[in-house]
Amino acid sequence: MKMPRQAVCVSSSVIWLVMPIDFLYNVGYLSYASPKDRKERAFEMDRDTMIVTMLGTRGSVSVSGEAFHEFGGATTCVRVCAADQEIFLDLGSGIVGVKPEPEKKVSILLTHPHLDHLTGLPFFKGLSEKGRRIEVYLKPRNGLGIFHVLRYLYTPPLWPIGIFDYPADVHVNGMPERFSLGEVAVSAMDGNHPGGSTIFRLSYRDVSFVFATDYEHTEEADQRLIAFAQDCSLLIYDGQYTSEEYERCRGFGHSTAEHGISIAKACGAKRLWITHHAPEHTDEMLRELEQEAQQMWDGICFARDGMELAL
Repeated sequence: MKMPRQAVCVSSSVIWLVMPIDFLYNVGYLSYASPKDRKERAFEMDRDTMIVTMLGTRGSVSVSGEAFHEFGGATTCVRVCAADQEIFLDLGSGIVGVKPEPEKKVSILLTHPHLDHLTGLPFFKGLSEKGRRIEVYLKPRNGLGIFHVLRYLYTPPLWPIGIFDYPADVHVNGMPERFSLGEVAVSAMDGNHPGGSTIFRLSYRDVSFVFATDYEHTEEADQRLIAFAQDCSLLIYDGQYTSEEYERCRGFGHSTAEHGISIAKACGAKRLWITHHAPEHTDEMLRELEQEAQQMWDGICFARDGMELAL
């Protein structure tokens, strides 16, 4: 069954609410219009806003079960829609079954080629659309560019067919420091993660968001990130570990929610979403960690699969 289009309201304290847009019409929040007019208005809204959707928020490996229903168990994937662009950041299991908007141009920005950020690629429905052009960007790591990564990872005998054998027209690119996808400006900088990782800033009109997953804080790296994320509308930050866990996991390439707060305050971010949750962190634990973090700063929340924000 096709789900109704949803409207998203976010308060200044980052309380998020998702409700079917039909409901807003029924209660008089929006004036009535024919289905055709409503579709045109929705298109206009898309052109005026940047919509960020968390498709996968789990780190390292997917998890399932009753203990993970609220925050979700899919690995990293974020969808960004603005104007005629549909941009996916990373391709963890959160991308599984996702069908791109037919009228939008599709691009994929990869932070790095670790498996938990690529495992969902073969299940992205856009690959099955004949004639669909898909642009994929990845900075070469350890001497391997995106073409070789995809060719070696998804090819017989490891996978039945190669990524470039799907019906879609897949184009691969390196990672310039600055480039544009339609009206969306993209900036990229190196993060701090074993093997390397890329931090992205996407800007559209007067809003921007920064995606800093698989990032471990150091004094030098923090100064670069603070400058890069200055005054962003939304910072999505790697908070895989608690402070106690981090002491045992230094050098693993991840950070904490507490340190994310210090970065967000220093760069002037309007909102902070914590992502890349540890696979052993249950809903109960994440709720407790979120409440503790909100005592420190009310602009923070822990991301959940399906969470959406219109900037």
